[in-house]
Order: sequence, then C-alpha cells, then structure tokens
Amino acid sequence: MEHHGPALQQRLANGLELHARPIAARATAAVALWWHAGRLHESPDEVGAAHLLEHLVCEALPAAGHARWGGAVNGQSGREWTVWHALLPAAAAPDFLRTLVRTLRAPLPPDAHIQRESRVLATEIGVETAQDHWERQALRACFGAHPVARPLAVLPHLDRAGLTAFRARLLTGPRLRVTAAGGMDPDALAAAVRPLEELPDSHIPEPAAPALPIQPCHRRLDAAGALWLLPFAPTEAAAVAELALLLADPLVGELPRQLRDAAEPLYGLHCELEFCAGIGLWWLRIDAGRLAAVLEAGIEQRIVTGFTAAELARVRALRHARQVLEREDLLGQLEVLAGARPAPPARSASAATLARVLAACWQRRCRVLGD
Repeated sequence: MEHHGPALQQRLANGLELHARPIAARATAAVALWWHAGRLHESPDEVGAAHLLEHLVCEALPAAGHARWGGAVNGQSGREWTVWHALLPAAAAPDFLRTLVRTLRAPLPPDAHIQRESRVLATEIGVETAQDHWERQALRACFGAHPVARPLAVLPHLDRAGLTAFRARLLTGPRLRVTAAGGMDPDALAAAVRPLEELPDSHIPEPAAPALPIQPCHRRLDAAGALWLLPFAPTEAAAVAELALLLADPLVGELPRQLRDAAEPLYGLHCELEFCAGIGLWWLRIDAGRLAAVLEAGIEQRIVTGFTAAELARVRALRHARQVLEREDLLGQLEVLAGARPAPPARSASAATLARVLAACWQRRCRVLGD
C-alpha cells in the first residue's frame, strides 16, 4: 500500500526551498525546478527572456541524460514562473537534478545559437498567439499597463549579454524552489541541488499586485468567439474553484448543458483558473460569440437563485473523487508543493459564500466579444 505522507521541507542557507513528498512504494518520481521569473519580471528590452532561457536550458540537456531519464522532460515559462520538470524512474531523480543545475548555471551559447533558438520560439509563439491575443485584450482592459498584461512574445534582438544579465539579476536562492513527489530519496535530491547554495540570497522586489476592477468592462475583437475574465482575490480561491466545477465542468456543470440546449447548440466551454501577481484569474471562453448571451444569462440567474443542496453535494463528491485521483498524479502535485497554485481546500464553501463570491467576480468581469 502506498503511503502519502506530509511534504518534507528544507531551506538552504541562501533561501532556496526544497519540498518533497516521498511515496516509498513508487518506482517513479516527478521532479521540478521552479524559477520565480517570467513575463512579470522582464523589462521592456527583455521581453521573452525567461521563455528563451527555458528553451535554451531544455535544449542543452544531454541526449544521454534523456535516455537515462526516460525522455519525459519538459519546460514551461509563463507570466510568473519558469519551470523544468521530469517524470522518471525514481533512482534517476538525483541525476536529473544535478544535470539540470549544471545546465542552468552554465555559460550561455554564442549569439548565433541564441538567434536560431529565438526563431524557433517565435514559431511556437505563433501557434499560441490567438489565445494570448484574446487574453491580452481582457488583461489590459482590467489592469492597464500592469506587467500581468504583457504579451507572449520574444524580442528578436535578445542576445547573450542581455540573457546573461537577466539570469544574473533573477537567479537567486529565494527565487528557486525544487519540488518532488514519488519514490525518491529527499536527502539525495538535497545533495543534488547543493551547488545552487552558491547563488546570492538577494530578494528582488515583486511587482505590486494589481487592483481588482470594481465594475464590468467590455471589448470587441475581430475574431470568432467570446472570452470572459473574472479576477478574484486569493481569499476567494477556494470558492472560485468550486464555482468553476458547479458552472463550467463539462460533465456536471450547468453552463455546458445550457449551451448544448441552446437554439444553436454549442459543444465546448473552456474554463481555466490561473494564479499570478498575487491574484487569481478565472477564464471562460467559447468559440461562438453568438451564444455569449446564453452564458451570461446562466451566470446571472445563478447569482439570483444560488445553488441547491443536491448540486452542492454532487460537486463536492466530484471534488473529493478528483482529489483522490490527483494524489496519484505525481506531476500534478508539484505545482501545489511549489506554491504556484493553492492546495485544495479542506472544507467546502457554503451556498451563501458561493453566491456572494460569484456576484463579486461577475461585477469585476471583462468580456471580449468576437464574431
């Protein structure tokens, strides 16, 4: 039987944190190195630096290492965090971390190599641009020039000197976290990341959290679809997580059912919760703007009528079942261990709290309407 014990925590002298959840019966482990550096931390002449560094580190990892680790290694860079992670045989976890630490600190490649990877990254960004364009319209409407609204992009003139300076400024002990879950040895992982203790312990000020909007706003976009951004405070995160299930879950949520039952049916409501810059972002998106009124009417009706005891019981059962499944998802545990998203709440919110939080989020909404 697997035993899911509490997470073990260790802090190195320079502030780097290690969070590990050992599961002795597992032959596999998930490991990640989190760097608190993303679009929020880039200056105007550093746009894309975090994303480009994430690519360069991934590319520099040796092929022989990928063979030992099983090939399930990847990286991502977002608004606030850059992360490299792997799902691999547990015995290989220290080797992966040692290699990743060396690669992260190694001198960067020549400018010609960086420019080539920059072009590769620009191609990748081109695939994601449509969604980012929608989100940027909403973020700018809600938060103006705050860094949270910066676009997904990479400047073509980023070079070795600029990337080296960006890394030197932000690669500090307090901005790094290592998370692991599975059958690994936490002491071996701590030894693998020990070279990072040589990094400075300096604290870089974070951008202030943006003020939450106090009234709705609306934007138009010459494209098909509609998107809503509902910002929320950290204290509302647990209630919003339940609301997202009650309203938008594809199997038990109310809104997908209403969209399927519309005169012109729509299958597909995209719902995502994001946490960055000290606030939460609740995204809702459909591919047909003509059905925006159906979605909005469904939410506004729920603000008035609230939720029945049967609906709350059904969603709480769903949440409990998913928490059991998530405990088996080693990679999925890493984000919570790192503090990049909140842990699931221990208790469910009351019907009154859910109605109050939904009304508050809806009052802050930004709608971007296409078609």
